[in-house]
Amino acid sequence: MVNLGDFEIYFYDLVDSTQDLARNLREAKEFTTIVAREQSRARGRFGRRWCSPVGGLWFTTILYPKTSISTYSILCLLSSLSVVEAIKDLTSIEAFIKWPNDVYVSGKKIAGILVESEVFGDIIERAIVGIGLNLNFRIDAIPGELRNKVTTLLEEYGKPVHTETLLLRILNELKKNYEKYKIGAYSELIEAIKSDMEILGREAVVSLSHGEILGVVRDLDIDGNLIFESSGGKIVIKPSEIKKLELV
Repeated sequence: MVNLGDFEIYFYDLVDSTQDLARNLREAKEFTTIVAREQSRARGRFGRRWCSPVGGLWFTTILYPKTSISTYSILCLLSSLSVVEAIKDLTSIEAFIKWPNDVYVSGKKIAGILVESEVFGDIIERAIVGIGLNLNFRIDAIPGELRNKVTTLLEEYGKPVHTETLLLRILNELKKNYEKYKIGAYSELIEAIKSDMEILGREAVVSLSHGEILGVVRDLDIDGNLIFESSGGKIVIKPSEIKKLELV
């Protein structure tokens, strides 16, 4: 374990999943962070495999929100917001949030966020925030079927970015946004999130449990849920309800 800024960080060369390691650190302080050079069994939403070769930034941070489960969407989105802000500040590259849990650059996925929570009653007692960012590797390290859908910071920026510098920048942004979340500054966070979303007002297809719907992404509500308008009218979609969102 090392101290980096205000954070206790555990660095590993190879792990199955930083999420699993963090889950088992039951007595860890808030913002304790697990970082791995490489993961062999990384996952995203719905258990989807996440490719995480050497050269990426793969980490999980432990939080104890003690907040209502109704704010879960905001917790996910403020994590994405923190990644976007850190990338912009460090490289001046335009990054955007793709609701509910991805970060895109140049129309391609560069990072994904997975927030797994422990809920008692209607309170989020513990959350492990997993962040995977394609950092200092070339696109040919990604399986061929994904290469036209993803990018890396090395490809976009043209030169390597110091891993620990970016990690610390993301953690500082996460801490800042999390503190706003803890005091209930939801409107401020939602406005910041919306300013970094390029899908608002765009036509899209959303995949839900009962099928696909064509419509327009209209807004976010105060809880961070998506307001989507189709020919049948407006609906509110929670992150847990959506399987995929594709712009048309």
